[in-house]
Amino acid sequence: MTATRTPANRLRSVVDDAPQIAQYLGLEARKLGRLLRTGRPGAAVGSVAELATGRNPYYEYRLEDRRYQAVSVGDHELVVDTSDAGISRTLLAYGVHEYRSSTAFERELERLAAVVDGPVRVLEVGANIGYFCTIEAGILGDRARIHAVEPIPLNVELLEHNLERNGYADLADVDRLAFGDEERPVEMTPSTHSNQHRVRDGSSAADSISPTAALEDGETISVEQTTGNRYLADRDVDPASVNVVRFDVEGYEREVLEGLTDVVEAPGPTVVYVELHPLDLSDAEKTTVVDRFAENGFEVVSAVRTDAAAGVSDARRWHGLECDVEDVGDLRRAMAESDHSIELIARK
Repeated sequence: MTATRTPANRLRSVVDDAPQIAQYLGLEARKLGRLLRTGRPGAAVGSVAELATGRNPYYEYRLEDRRYQAVSVGDHELVVDTSDAGISRTLLAYGVHEYRSSTAFERELERLAAVVDGPVRVLEVGANIGYFCTIEAGILGDRARIHAVEPIPLNVELLEHNLERNGYADLADVDRLAFGDEERPVEMTPSTHSNQHRVRDGSSAADSISPTAALEDGETISVEQTTGNRYLADRDVDPASVNVVRFDVEGYEREVLEGLTDVVEAPGPTVVYVELHPLDLSDAEKTTVVDRFAENGFEVVSAVRTDAAAGVSDARRWHGLECDVEDVGDLRRAMAESDHSIELIARK
């Protein structure tokens, strides 16, 4: 967990900004309300305690002495790794991840299920431990055809287990790969957060990794990287048949999109859910990413920035705040101004 931050510390940082104080308090009220509505009183108490003291006793209780534990997540049960300070922590503590964006994503999946005849094909890039795969399979049912790509071996093991555990193994093909803009081996630096592993690439700002993000021994993992275009061609999948693309690649967005042009340029209907990392992208890369969507007819469905935008410590980022974004022009502005990641859902 991050260093303790008390309410006084947090409010002091925004004391001269009344709108930010209101935003901060409103966010905390929405978080508490959501946990109570979903029948998670322990998580609600833990959230309040963490807000006041920086420690979450409910989360600490859930750690117990077993590294791998099953957690109820909506209608599913996922096994998480308690040594993971990333998505596993938020699922243990709150039972949800990227709440506002996940909710908007679920609505888009329901819409696709209504307008697409036959199978709904999903490309999951950085599928991690299967949180989003189970959302997709749960909504799309037997019509789902999920291609789950994940480069980190431990994540792959949990991904396959969680798909099997929830009865979705027959709906998904899992490949241990990374996606980028060319076919080549790449080195990935693991993170203490299982959903924040990064490709080490000297040509990209994604190589700027904070010392606290890497594991202590500085190890890297060699993985095969391919492009989305090549991946689909090798599997004889028509890019126009891909209706959903979701990826969170820690500043490697431009490279993934460069290699995924066949899907991005297809007529649709297509939904893309991507987490954009403005601090990890140069100004030119930001422009390239946003222009890629604009030039191919995508409209913004939802844009959410991380909770940290309201002064909340890293440990408590799970809900999200809506950005003031209605179109691609607004997104371009938000990308230029934001110092926090933006979860974007776009469609055409």
